[in-house]
Amino acid sequence: MTNLYEYFNCSSKEELYKKVKDDDASVRSLVDFIDYSKGSIENKYKVITSPQDFMDFVSQNKMPEKDEVISVFCSTKNEPLHVSRFNMNNASNFKNTLRESLDAGAVSMFYLSNKANARDVDLEIKNYFKTFDIQVVDGFHYNETNKTITSNKESLPYLIKDKLEMNNVAESDFENMYHEKDNVTSYGNFDEFTSYFASQEITGLDVAKDNMKVKKSLKAGYQYDWQESFGVIACDEDGRVIAVNELFKGSPNASIVDKKVFAKEILSRNDIANVAVFHNHPSGNPEPSVEDMKVTKGLKTLSEKVDIQLLDHFVIGKKNVYSFAKEMPEYVSDNQDYKQAIRAQAKKKHKQREFDLEL
Repeated sequence: MTNLYEYFNCSSKEELYKKVKDDDASVRSLVDFIDYSKGSIENKYKVITSPQDFMDFVSQNKMPEKDEVISVFCSTKNEPLHVSRFNMNNASNFKNTLRESLDAGAVSMFYLSNKANARDVDLEIKNYFKTFDIQVVDGFHYNETNKTITSNKESLPYLIKDKLEMNNVAESDFENMYHEKDNVTSYGNFDEFTSYFASQEITGLDVAKDNMKVKKSLKAGYQYDWQESFGVIACDEDGRVIAVNELFKGSPNASIVDKKVFAKEILSRNDIANVAVFHNHPSGNPEPSVEDMKVTKGLKTLSEKVDIQLLDHFVIGKKNVYSFAKEMPEYVSDNQDYKQAIRAQAKKKHKQREFDLEL
């Protein structure tokens, strides 16, 4: 089995994490994959109906460099099926991208290129994919100077938002959407790195105000684990995350939570005033089981016995992260500040110009 660290020419999870944070070109495929892994939480937009939809969707990825193109292949209803990044100067890239799009069942596509590309990208892409009856619905161009994306059809520049703040993500329900997935997740040390990535990303956040960031990082860190993993997010009295620790590994369909170990963890520091817990469902479905409810209620009682509040229990799936505080608030501590904060994080809605499809 290929080792994840060796594949990216690193010797440790710390070195690989630094490359990811530095946006090192040598780990771009991993950065793209992590960004993809954060998607689908609280998803409301299943289809791309407007330039804004496309921008929200594609903003998850690293923007294309000169000669690069990000293509989003869709169904007849403009549901994204597959994402690919390729180099315009490499003929084999076109062929591989075409093969992947056909395997995904695509009939239409959108693409994003770098404005600095000197080639006639629009004509070249349109003519190539038209040969295979794949309709180019719209093309977009990324301007590195002012950080905007402009639609060919609308000619209105959209400012790119911070991808970690994107709450509405148009993303596929299909597992094969991002072509790096099957390769990256099979590498040795993948689970070790992604759990480390999640802990590093979450530490220092405000668990209430940055709730979506916490959930996205948990999703990137644990959605591909084949075993159930259980962990604790420890917070100070202001809700600032001071530690994230994985405590238990279970089987593919069950986790083991030892109350003594949990109690030892939350009492390990005097500045721990609030905690949240998390575990993943390898099945991909984040809906809590009866056992999950029982465990949550027990941990709430245990925590409150030592004057610590259990703010939330996150259950991580492949498309979403379930929040007990949001869906079953009676199972966690009655911290109104936290509950009000997560309810207040409403989605922004945009008036959108719809695409006129010619399918």
